[in-house]
Amino acid sequence: MPVVITPEDIAAGWRPLTEAETVAATALIPRATVLLGVKVPNLDAKPDALVKLVIENMVRRVLKNPDGYRIRNESIDDYTEGGTIDSSLSTGELYVSDEELSYFGVRTAGKAFEVRLGGS
Repeated sequence: MPVVITPEDIAAGWRPLTEAETVAATALIPRATVLLGVKVPNLDAKPDALVKLVIENMVRRVLKNPDGYRIRNESIDDYTEGGTIDSSLSTGELYVSDEELSYFGVRTAGKAFEVRLGGS
């Protein structure tokens, strides 16, 4: 049986969702499930709690930064408020991170590589 995730699961341990976020989460959960299934072989055989955790994280990333801001500044008269959004949130896109893939034993292309010398 597939893991069931609801907008309430997304809100749990984070904060209550707005009505618009609830609608967005409802649409994002199945998309995140499909995306994760493409990246992780035999996803159905993985622990339900782990699958649920990763999908919740994927959806929360989008809800935390729906517009994909990298840097955001607001000014009113002589007052300015600004900041830089964490790079893991700055895409505003639904994705599974390399670290999350590693939880499932999926290796991703890293920055290092191996060169074997000799015959084999």
